[in-house]
Amino acid sequence: MFVRFTILLLALFLSACSFNSVFFPVDERPSASVNTDMETVELDSSDGKRVFHYFFNTSQNSKATILVFQGSGSTVANWYKVIRPLIQDGYQIFMMEYRGFGSSEGDATHNSIAIDANAALNYLASRKEVKTKPLLVMGQSYGGQLAIYVTYKNQHLVDGLITEGTFTSFSEEAASFVPWPISSLINLIVSNEYNSLELISAIKTNKLFIHSAEDKVVPFEMAKKLYNKAVGRKNLWVIEGKHVAGLLNNPDTYVSKVNALLQKTHDRKVY
Repeated sequence: MFVRFTILLLALFLSACSFNSVFFPVDERPSASVNTDMETVELDSSDGKRVFHYFFNTSQNSKATILVFQGSGSTVANWYKVIRPLIQDGYQIFMMEYRGFGSSEGDATHNSIAIDANAALNYLASRKEVKTKPLLVMGQSYGGQLAIYVTYKNQHLVDGLITEGTFTSFSEEAASFVPWPISSLINLIVSNEYNSLELISAIKTNKLFIHSAEDKVVPFEMAKKLYNKAVGRKNLWVIEGKHVAGLLNNPDTYVSKVNALLQKTHDRKVY
């Protein structure tokens, strides 16, 4: 009975991963209203799909730009409340609407999203108002995987990296939800197009890792693994609360941590 159950569970899990529904659940919430100065940017992907992006301006003289990758189950509109404290503190924010979410076309896969994310960073870095100030990359939950990936690919463009509630790899995150011995087979099922634990050791820019010790979605142990593998200037801020709720629960302290990372950027680079 146990063997039959295991085979069935593995078959279902394999099917789910094949369609990326595990990491890209559809956001069925109604889109929240966004009342701020926002520019819509439409970029054509490498396969001809339209991918939408949003540039949030700050009412202040901007201190830096942050490319933010949200959790994979949310639209940009529904993530706006998360990143609003950063905008209010003087950061320009650029976000990408994942394929299949909002107005973006196509299907979300690990590979297609990675290509889109890389294109988004290169486009953002080419903008006139971005070139003259520091550019940070930030990712929360699944978005942290993308943040690490694009920073690794474009280290000459990125002045600082921030992750919150980020996992070490797709396979290790998937394995954390199933019991042994099924978890030991996950590496045979879930592909790792980009493995954060492998890439982080090659990233030399300043890094801020944020993770809740009470996170029930991404185990806190993954944050410690990433931090220990990282090189150069790095900081691990341990918070409390739910998965990627740091900016909602502790906006003032969170922003101060980002500002401290930005100061390290100024210390090493003159614009």
